[in-house]
Amino acid sequence: MQIGTIESIWRYPVKGMRGEEIPHTYTAFTGLMGDRIYGVVAADGDPGHPWHTGRDQEAFVLYKASYESGEKLLLPKNLDATYSEWEPGIDPIYPDTDAFKVSVETPEGATYDDIESPAFIADLEKITGRSLRVHVTQRGQFDARPVSLISLSAVAKLGEDLGMDIDKRRFRANFYVEWNNHDDPFYELSLVGKTLKIGKWLEMAIVERDPRCTMITLDPDTAVATPKLLQHLGRNHGGDAGVFAAVLQRGWVDKGDPIILK
Repeated sequence: MQIGTIESIWRYPVKGMRGEEIPHTYTAFTGLMGDRIYGVVAADGDPGHPWHTGRDQEAFVLYKASYESGEKLLLPKNLDATYSEWEPGIDPIYPDTDAFKVSVETPEGATYDDIESPAFIADLEKITGRSLRVHVTQRGQFDARPVSLISLSAVAKLGEDLGMDIDKRRFRANFYVEWNNHDDPFYELSLVGKTLKIGKWLEMAIVERDPRCTMITLDPDTAVATPKLLQHLGRNHGGDAGVFAAVLQRGWVDKGDPIILK
């Protein structure tokens, strides 16, 4: 039964920085290809969550990270052959590490051709007063599960309840969806424990609600904080918005793909 469609797909080259909308993606057991490959680690960070993000520097959400390879990092080269010789658990080979090179533009317009250059970290340390380093892994760096999803109806309802225009990008999801069910704006919360098929291949188990933090209070264009959003979620929705998923069967997803409840 089709229950909705993929409205847009987003990945975040650097954990905590601005995301980028992409037309399609390959999603494996470790998440979307190219999602949160880089992260900035603070020496004085919590051992369980050492990342430097907008929680520590609100303007960090305005830093723009871009892959130099562009389109080459949307899908693995040998994906068609992998599908034709399908065996569960076998991923196509990802590009070489050099293909994941990321450039960064700061809110002030300064640019760094390579996030791993000493100049980027040195300048960020001057701004933040912290000892920092860049950590990179092709497997992605997540707080919880490798894939996140939220509906436009949930975002709109939260905005209606608060009397404000809420940009969906505050929620930093991978998949923004439109549900066919218009009766419940938070329909995704009812899907915990169920399996979704997206497009021809991808299958995901919705495993838990997404507990929110101060990141959603930051406007994605200005970094101005709106604490009442998080306060509203805490009072009325258990602090949750959207859901996390675990990939059961990897696959290619296009914007506009149908979402099937299995």
